[in-house]
Amino acid sequence: MRVHVSLGDLAQLPADAMVRVTPPRFDTPDHTLALAGPEVLSACTELRRLVYPQGLPVSEAVSTSAGALPARWLIHVAVPLFAVRTDREYQFTAAYRSMLRVADELGAQTVALPPFGSTPPYWPLDQAIRCTFSTLLGTPTAVRDVVLVLKSVAAYEGYAEALARQ
Repeated sequence: MRVHVSLGDLAQLPADAMVRVTPPRFDTPDHTLALAGPEVLSACTELRRLVYPQGLPVSEAVSTSAGALPARWLIHVAVPLFAVRTDREYQFTAAYRSMLRVADELGAQTVALPPFGSTPPYWPLDQAIRCTFSTLLGTPTAVRDVVLVLKSVAAYEGYAEALARQ
């Protein structure tokens, strides 16, 4: 798998699958769902009602169509909250593995996502970077390209520097 780092707007980047970091109640409208359109929000509402009445479990992923986004599929991932006194790194890396499993099931070759922890729920940058690269590069997958899309220059520089060391 090739990993790329990009600075910009995830919703503008074409890919087979786009990833949305979501709270467990994944049918809560947000910027990504608004851009995807009402049919994607309806699909999330139905999935929540029929399959995940308690919400999407932390570290799990599920897919819908991407609607109006420049992707075929939208993968929704429940990323764990960071906690100083509780080690949730396993859940954090499991969220990446779940996302890759769903991408493989869909047959996605290219996946665009915000690196987990770079959007709410935030994680310390150094820990998020380490977990991101070790999990993406260490997980067997048929995904060919992953694009990590960042909004902040500081986070972009951190991820780009870490990628250069890989």
